[in-house]
Amino acid sequence: MYKNLSPLALGIFGRHGEMLEIALTHRFKGLELDITEVVKRAQTTSVAQACKYLASAKITIGGFELPVRWAGEEAEFQADLAQLPTLLEVASALSADRCWTTIRPTSEQLPFHENFQFHVKRLAKLADALAPAGIKLGLDLQAAPAQRADGGFQFIYQADPLIQLIGSVGRDNIGVVVDTWSWTVGGTEAEKLRVLRAEQMVSVRLSDIPAGTDLAAITDEQRVMPGEGGTIDSSTWISTLEEVGYDGPVAIALHPSQVKGQKREAVITKASTVLDSLLNLTAAADAGKALAEAK
Repeated sequence: MYKNLSPLALGIFGRHGEMLEIALTHRFKGLELDITEVVKRAQTTSVAQACKYLASAKITIGGFELPVRWAGEEAEFQADLAQLPTLLEVASALSADRCWTTIRPTSEQLPFHENFQFHVKRLAKLADALAPAGIKLGLDLQAAPAQRADGGFQFIYQADPLIQLIGSVGRDNIGVVVDTWSWTVGGTEAEKLRVLRAEQMVSVRLSDIPAGTDLAAITDEQRVMPGEGGTIDSSTWISTLEEVGYDGPVAIALHPSQVKGQKREAVITKASTVLDSLLNLTAAADAGKALAEAK
C-alpha cells in the first residue's frame, strides 16, 4: 500500500503543479489528478508536452475519475467512448493504471433487476475499452440515506451487491473502491475484504464517523478525519488490506464542510500525518510478525 493524495476527496483544489509540489513535500507516494485537464492540454499541444511535467516527477498517479457518461443515453456513451483514445494515450504516458466511477444508488426509470443488467452491459463495454491500456476501473458507492431519497427505484448502495455486480461484469480490470465510510454506512465491516482478490481492490479511502451517529439518518457532512469520530477503526481496515495483499493507493476522504475555513496546507499536513501513522502501524506490525517467525 502507498500513501496517496486525493485533493478532490479532501475538498481542496489547485493546479496540478501545485498539488504535485505539495504531495512531494509531504512525501506522498501517489497523487490523484483531474485527467480532463491533461487531456485538454494534449488536444491543443501534444500528449508528450501535456504530460511532460507530471511524467518527470517521482510520484505515482494514484488514480483519476473516469470522464465517461456511461450511465446515460447511448449517444452520450458512444460519444465519450470515441474520445477515449486520447485519454488512454495520456494515461499511458503518465503510467496511470487505475480510475474510478460512481454507482448511483437510485434510478428514475429502471427497477433493480433491469438496472443491474444495464450496468453489467455498460460496464463490460467500458472495461473492454480500458483494457488495452492496462487500466483498472473501480466502482464507488453512495451510501448515505439522503442520496437515495429522490423517489426513484432503489439500486446499489452497499458492498455486497457491488461485489456481485463486478462478478457479473466478469472483467479482470474491474473492481471496487474500498471507501470505509460508505461501506460502514452500508453495514459492511473490514472482514468483507477477504472475499475479494487483492487485484479487485482498485483504491482505498479512509474516513471516520462521529461517535453516536445514527447510520440510518447519517449525512455526507458527517464524514470526518480518521480517528476523529471513534466509529471506524481505520487500523483494522489497513491491517486487513495488508493481510489480503492489497498494494495500491490509500487516501483520506472528507466532506468539504469539514475543511471549510481551513488553509489547504493545514488540511494536507493533517491528512499526511494521519496516513503516516496508520501505514507505519501496519509496517511495525509486519516487522514484529517477521521477527517472531524468525525466532
